[in-house]
Amino acid sequence: MVLGACVMAMSATPPPPDVELTVRPVLVAGGFEAVDIAVTFRGDADGETRLALPDAWGGETRLWAAISDLRAEGAVVRIDESPAHRRLQHAPGARIQVRYRVKQETAGAPVAGERNPYRVLIQPGWFHLLGETIVALPEGVRMRGTARLRVEGMPAHARFASDAQHTGAKVRDLVESVMVGGDFRVIDAGGGLRIAVRGTWSIEDAAWRTAIARIGADQRAYWGAATEPYLVTIVPLGGAPGAVSVGGTGRGDGFAFFATQSAPLPMISRLLSHEMMHTWIPSRIGGLPETDEAGHYWLSEGFTDWAAWRVNVRGGLWSAEEFASAFNAALEAYDTSPARTASNARILQDFWSDAAVQKLPYQRGMLIASLWDYRVRKASGGARDLDDVLMRMQRGAVRRPDLSATALLPEAMRRVAGVETAVDRTRLVGEGHVVDLPRDLFAPCGDIEEVRKPVWVRGFDFQATQRNGWTIEGVEHDSAAWRAGLRNGMRLTSWSERSDALDATKPVTAGVQHDGASREITWMPTDGRAHTVRKLALREGFDRIACTRLLAGLPPA
Repeated sequence: MVLGACVMAMSATPPPPDVELTVRPVLVAGGFEAVDIAVTFRGDADGETRLALPDAWGGETRLWAAISDLRAEGAVVRIDESPAHRRLQHAPGARIQVRYRVKQETAGAPVAGERNPYRVLIQPGWFHLLGETIVALPEGVRMRGTARLRVEGMPAHARFASDAQHTGAKVRDLVESVMVGGDFRVIDAGGGLRIAVRGTWSIEDAAWRTAIARIGADQRAYWGAATEPYLVTIVPLGGAPGAVSVGGTGRGDGFAFFATQSAPLPMISRLLSHEMMHTWIPSRIGGLPETDEAGHYWLSEGFTDWAAWRVNVRGGLWSAEEFASAFNAALEAYDTSPARTASNARILQDFWSDAAVQKLPYQRGMLIASLWDYRVRKASGGARDLDDVLMRMQRGAVRRPDLSATALLPEAMRRVAGVETAVDRTRLVGEGHVVDLPRDLFAPCGDIEEVRKPVWVRGFDFQATQRNGWTIEGVEHDSAAWRAGLRNGMRLTSWSERSDALDATKPVTAGVQHDGASREITWMPTDGRAHTVRKLALREGFDRIACTRLLAGLPPA
C-alpha cells in the first residue's frame, strides 16, 4: 500500500502598494459637500517624512487651499515653514496613513470663457477631481512605485470613474489621474475605452461612443498598440447662450474634457484626437525631462498635433480639405502671434501667464514636425517619413528608459534618414526664428502661399463681460461693434464666436437685452487692417488619392 502525502500550497499575501489612495465623498442632505482623502505609504527610514501638498499646477497656485483637517495615523503632524508642506514624525519606516478633507474653494459650477476648471470641483450632484490638485505625497516618493486607488461610501444612485482604476497602477497614475462621481453616465466604448459624461448635449451618447471608439482604434493601429484602459470624462460648461468652447487636459490614462453643450462634434473630435494621442506622445517615445517641461512642449504638444492629424486622415476621419483647414488655422495663428519669435527661455518663463506664449509650442512644434517629415521624405527618396522616426523612438524608449523624447529624437532622425536637427533645434526652438516652409511641403496636394487677410477684432472685452455677469464691458469706441450699436451695460444673451474659427471675413452676432427689449447686433469683426499669412492652397483638380496617401503617411499607390 502506497501512502501519498498531500501538501496544500498557501498563496503568499501580496505586499501592500507603495501608495494607496482612498476616496470617500461627504454628503449633506443627499448632496456632495466635500471629499475625504486617505493616503497610505511608508515613512522615511530616519523617522521624519516631509509631506508635499498640492501647490502649483496647470497655471493654478495655492492648490493646498482646498485641503483642511489634515491628520495622520502612525505619525505626528508638524507645521512646516511652507504652507504647501507638513512634517511627519514617526517610527523609522513606519506605515503611515494621512487623512484630510478637500472642498471646492471657488464659487459655483464652471463656465466657459475662463481658464480650464482645474481646481477641485464639488457640486451637490457631482464632483470632479484631478490628481495634481488633491493628492498629497511624501517627498521623494518613486513615481514608478506601485499604487492602488479605492473608493468608499458612494451613494447607490451615483457612479464613480477614474483612469487610475486598473491593475498595475503606478504612483504617477494617481498624480496624473481624473476622478469623477455623481450623476455621470459611464459608457463602455470597447477596447478598454470608457466615457463618463454628465448633462444634456447636442451630441447623443451613441455619437460620443462612436467618435471616441474610432479615434482610439485608429491611433492604436498607427502605433501597433494593444487594447488598454482609457477614460474620457466630459463635464459641461455654463456660459452665454450660443457660446462655443472646448478644452481639457490629458491624464496618464485618459482625458478630462470640458465643453459647452452646444459644441459641434468635429470641433470636439479634433481636441479628442490630440489628447488621446498623448497616450504615446511623449510618454512612450521617451517622455519629458522632470525639470523645465514647458521648454519641451514644442515636441510633446506640437508633434502630438502632427501625429493626430495624420491619423485622422489615415483613418478616414478627415478629408484633405479638413486637414488643410486645421493646418491653415494653426499656421495663421502662428503667423499672427505676437509671441511668434519668442525664445524657448521666454516660453519657460511665461507659459502659464501669457496666452500667446502658451499656444506657441503647439504651433511651432507642429510646423517643425511638418518640416522634418518633408526633409525625411526628401532625404530617403520617399521611402521613409516622420512616422518611421516616431516608431524608432518608441522602440528606443523601451531600450533606454533613461532618455527623454527630446534626447531620442535627434538620433532617430539621423538613423532613419541621415537628417541632422541640431541647427533647427538651436534656431527654431532655442532662439525663436520663424519656421520657414518650402512651397512644395504638401505636394501634390497644393502649395504653401502667402495671402493678405483682414485682422480679426472682436470689438469688446469678452472676459470682462463674463466677469460682470454677462453685462457688456470694454466696447471699443468707433469699432465695428460700436458702429453696429453695441454699448457697455447691455446684457449679453447669446454670442456666435467660435474659438477655433476666428474668421474676420464672416460676421459675428451678439444677442443682447437693453431697456427691456431683446435684439441681435451683427458686425464684421475687423478694423480695416490686414496682415500677411501663409496657407496650404489646395490645387484645383488635385490628385485626391495621391494627396490623401501623402497626408496619411502611406506610400504612393
